[in-house]
Amino acid sequence: WLDKERGGNRITFGRYTGIMPLAGRPDERRRTELRKHLEVLSNAYNSLDCAIRDGRLDETVRWYFPDPHSSEMWSRWDMQETPPDILITNYSMLNIMLMRSIEAPIFEQTRQWLAASPKHLFHLIVDELHTYRGTTGAEVAYILRLLLQRLGLSPDSPQLRILTTTASLEADERGRKFLREFFGRDQFEFISGEQQLPPENARLRLHQHQAAFAAFAKRIQADPLAQPVQPPKVEPEAMAE
Repeated sequence: WLDKERGGNRITFGRYTGIMPLAGRPDERRRTELRKHLEVLSNAYNSLDCAIRDGRLDETVRWYFPDPHSSEMWSRWDMQETPPDILITNYSMLNIMLMRSIEAPIFEQTRQWLAASPKHLFHLIVDELHTYRGTTGAEVAYILRLLLQRLGLSPDSPQLRILTTTASLEADERGRKFLREFFGRDQFEFISGEQQLPPENARLRLHQHQAAFAAFAKRIQADPLAQPVQPPKVEPEAMAE
């Protein structure tokens, strides 16, 4: 479909958070570590694929594991050089990115892309908006304003689209006041919907994997009554199994 309808273009995405491995500038040691990380990821997915083809696992299990051959970008260096279409991060990391030179190409390339045509739109998506209250909410609101300034946008720019999810914001004046103060604009439409329940007895599918979860828990912390290690050391092999 992408070949036919979008000229062969691929929509890329990347998770730019603290758990993304190998911070800093690339050198031979870090490149070697990245190769090992991607090898573990690839081996795990190949084992999963074999188990599905052999009938030992249900096809739906595939969608719970990362596919190393998908559109996800797996290193910070790739995202710094060629920003993904969709970048997923959190406000702490975003704040750090705005202050460092190593991530400057991400913002500069996006700014140039926006300036190239008024038809180019930037989508800002904020999940769980109701959690950004008080001091934390004010801090995040200012970080978002710094982001927009860095991209050459204003809060009321026609090139800016804002989508947000929340479970407790009402479509009344109080709710709109919060949106105005947080985003600096008042052009929102409230979209509500009914909760979609999972298929009946879907949780029972986990029963056949009970032993695997128990083995994983024992490997991470052999004695459940002992003081836990902070943070626990999770080997990639244990995760793969």
